[in-house]
Amino acid sequence: MDEVRMLGLFAGTNTDPFGELLLRALAGPGPSAVRIDLCQVPEDLPAHADPGTSLLPPQVRKLRALVADTHALLIALPEADGPLPWPWSTALNWLGWPSTNSPLPALPTAVLTTEASTSLPCSFSSAEELLTSARCNLVGPRTVVPRAARTLRPQPDGRVLVTDPGVMLRLLTHIHRTAAAARSAARNVGPQQ
Repeated sequence: MDEVRMLGLFAGTNTDPFGELLLRALAGPGPSAVRIDLCQVPEDLPAHADPGTSLLPPQVRKLRALVADTHALLIALPEADGPLPWPWSTALNWLGWPSTNSPLPALPTAVLTTEASTSLPCSFSSAEELLTSARCNLVGPRTVVPRAARTLRPQPDGRVLVTDPGVMLRLLTHIHRTAAAARSAARNVGPQQ
């Protein structure tokens, strides 16, 4: 595999003001031999599935197809010790359920979180619980970006800078570990596109 394609998922700014900024900082210019495409989690996903139907809603099919067409997944969300905010809980539930044709099992996945303050992160997030139960290859531990409003700086040209070198090093290390997991998975499965 020459290039690892990663899909970076983020929620809208009403749910998370820093997720997109974090992924934009990593996407361009990104780590060598890694391409990060960005996708906002749809806010119009239905909250509950009808167990009597086998048809997935169109938004769910589209999201699952995007995830299935990537080598690895990056999830950027706010650091929280409580329940996972909507639309994240809905999106991750739909990605993992129904398990038939779910794109998550064995998919290398990195969780990146942003924190508005400097409080200590929780030991295990709701997102990590959902991803583990969906049997993805969770590459962890997650990377926490503290003081995100100061650490992630949008520039006039559209780029986003990470102003803390230590945070940037941790993020790049996590990206490279996730890319290595994707390359290893591709070798075990055989040739990929």
